[in-house]
Amino acid sequence: MPTVPPKPPTSPAGDRQALLKLLHTLVSSEGRGNPFPVYEEFRSRGPAVRVPWGAFVVTSHALCQELLAGQDWLSLDAHWRSRHAREPARPAFEFLENTVLAVNAPEHRVVRRSFNAFLPVAGVKAARPLVTELVDRCLDTLDARLRADGVADFADLVSSRLPMAVVSALLGLPAADNDFLRQVSHDVSYALDLTPSARNLRRADRAATSWAAYWAHLCAEPAARLDGDAPLAQWLRSPDAVRLGEERVSAMVGITVVGGHETTAGLISHGLTALLHRPEQAAWLRAHPERAPDAVEELLRFVSPAQLLTRYAPHDTELAGAPVKAGELAHTVLAAANRDPALVDDGAELDVTRPPLRHLALGTGVHYCVGAALARLEAEVLIPAVLDRFPRLTTLPTAVSNDNLAYRYLLSMPVRTAGPTGRRRPGAAPGDGRVTVGTDGAVLTVTLDRPDAGNTLDAATLSALHDIFAGLPPRPEVRTVVLAGAGETFCGGLDLNELRRLADTDPARLRAVLVLADRLCAAVRTTPQITLARLHGPVVGAGVGLAACCDLRICAQDATFRLPEATFGLPLAWGGALARLVAETGAASVREMVLTGDLVDAATACARGLVHRTAPAARLADAAAAWARCLARKEPAAVATTKSLLAALAPPAAGVDADILAAALLGARRPRPAGGPDRPTVPA
Repeated sequence: MPTVPPKPPTSPAGDRQALLKLLHTLVSSEGRGNPFPVYEEFRSRGPAVRVPWGAFVVTSHALCQELLAGQDWLSLDAHWRSRHAREPARPAFEFLENTVLAVNAPEHRVVRRSFNAFLPVAGVKAARPLVTELVDRCLDTLDARLRADGVADFADLVSSRLPMAVVSALLGLPAADNDFLRQVSHDVSYALDLTPSARNLRRADRAATSWAAYWAHLCAEPAARLDGDAPLAQWLRSPDAVRLGEERVSAMVGITVVGGHETTAGLISHGLTALLHRPEQAAWLRAHPERAPDAVEELLRFVSPAQLLTRYAPHDTELAGAPVKAGELAHTVLAAANRDPALVDDGAELDVTRPPLRHLALGTGVHYCVGAALARLEAEVLIPAVLDRFPRLTTLPTAVSNDNLAYRYLLSMPVRTAGPTGRRRPGAAPGDGRVTVGTDGAVLTVTLDRPDAGNTLDAATLSALHDIFAGLPPRPEVRTVVLAGAGETFCGGLDLNELRRLADTDPARLRAVLVLADRLCAAVRTTPQITLARLHGPVVGAGVGLAACCDLRICAQDATFRLPEATFGLPLAWGGALARLVAETGAASVREMVLTGDLVDAATACARGLVHRTAPAARLADAAAAWARCLARKEPAAVATTKSLLAALAPPAAGVDADILAAALLGARRPRPAGGPDRPTVPA
């Protein structure tokens, strides 16, 4: 490796204005978004540069290693703050003083040992199946959003959500609290920033106070709020936790949440962005997924999500030949050290084929990151999965970086796919290529896209449709939704082959699928937008029910409709759709269609109210589009009032629901009315 001879530190008197300008650039929005050019400017001035407030900015890999791993420099602890604080104690700093980050030897050894009790390395290694499952869930959500909107925020759906889901699951914290914990983590971390603003310090104080209240709530009812089998709950009952005291225990768990989220979010968001901006390297890693561990090490070095750590001198010493007084600070810039020419020739270049280097991205010495193994594991699982499932994923130039130099990650990372959306994982529910989405102004068209299977509704299709319709309420730009089918059939009903297989092999999954069908029915009926079904070909069984859930229906003049006679003991796919159909067309009409099982032509369907308009088959798409555009011009408030009135006029459900169909399919007992004494338990 090449070596760079050290330069003497810059004199504050000779270069003060230039340094102030450089620091101003670093803390600006531009500098926080890309601080690496500023770090290189500091490096050009020497391995350790004294800045106007008397501290040193250290960019040398060797010096950073020495300061972090040696015994001559200490973490900012209560002793240092008591001597140098210029204002009363803040909640955020009091929180930090009780964490492992602000404890030095010999006390540090005791606190660090406690970390291993509730977040053991062995437990992290055994967590790969859990991490893989959570990765798949996040990517399923990303895929569904890409299919629905064409654009998705990777930061919100994956790089911020996944780390909190993982650390929360490992600690046994309630998953329902993850969004709250993400915000607490984001705000508390401002207390570690190089130069936090007064506003951000207030945010850190509020977050520290919120965490303390939240932790007290958790511990007040541990049986109800914490997973009693998780290592954390077990550790809380141990003598070790009792000896540490409530404040320290609270802070230790809190800093685990913060570190597990902030560092990993930065590694994932900036690491994947770097890969997507270098398609040849992304292609290489896609072809060599077994090299993911080495690639993650290179991404850690290149991205350095934890940008800097601060140490103080407990006694008079020197740094790079400059005298240092007791209490003075040194800011070790890990991001600069990891690009030091003394470590790597081309540090500003990403090379995922590079053998792992001794980088400092996760610190070193006794304060080495307690969540290092977890961060690596998540990246090793996630990044190859993203590259495989979304080979055409690209980033948009509107990403938003956070404003914290201590932890650097993307608050927003819009992505899209060039061409078709990504490949689905085997068995994935949302999307799975069965539903496509397109937009034309205020009109959203949702197309069932399984023409080879008659667009039958299997679990994956139901899930994809539900995700799309459930996501419509907060989208005011969409005024009308058109539901259509590809190929020669709008929808041939439920996928009976899948239902038979589930009835034989997985009854619980069958019930869940049927409950999902009812949830889809409710989502279509209650969306604030006007829904329009565009029907063609033979529309059968559950296809009729799905169409009935829409507000309006238009069909081709040669379309036919059929409700099979008591398939599997029941006529329709799910109770909610049957109730809607009865409300729309009348019980007598539905009874006739069910009992005879005869085909109903378009003219008869229109007369019965099953459809509201017909059009020649060749002009159906154009006619539906014109009607949808007309509906899109309606005032949203008027539409909402009208839909509420129509919903109030509908009769109550007919006492037929998913449980009844499940019971009939399983053959375990005769179907009972809804609410009967032996009603089976349905998983949420």
